Amino acid sequence: MYNNSLIYMTSTTESAVLANGVIPLTTIQRRRGKVIQNGTNSVILNAPGYYKVTASVTFTAPVAGDVIVELQKNNVSVPGISGSETITTATTELRTITLTGIVRVFCSEDIATLTLVNTGVAITAENVAFDVEYLD
Repeated sequence: MYNNSLIYMTSTTESAVLANGVIPLTTIQRRRGKVIQNGTNSVILNAPGYYKVTASVTFTAPVAGDVIVELQKNNVSVPGISGSETITTATTELRTITLTGIVRVFCSEDIATLTLVNTGVAITAENVAFDVEYLD
């Protein structure tokens, strides 16, 4: 019924993201179908089922510490879909965190909103790619 629904969003402008801040998604590169929509720095899933999620965040950090990026569904962390990198030298280390996993939207949920959240130290996001595909 909803096969081939997908969205691919990016952000290629440097953006400061505070600790516990939402990572920006500014541009729709590809979108197909009505099940997956873009929101404000988020992706909205409009149908129950399974969705494959792949995300990549390239960044620097203004301070040393642990950068943790996690996928959240309706403001709750999705177990197993997170990644971290340790920054030892502020502002000079360019790192990338890649996330992948499957998200389920239950029949009892009207919609689900997916966001990428930086739960570690503040970062400057330089390149963000977020791909969501409806599986079934």
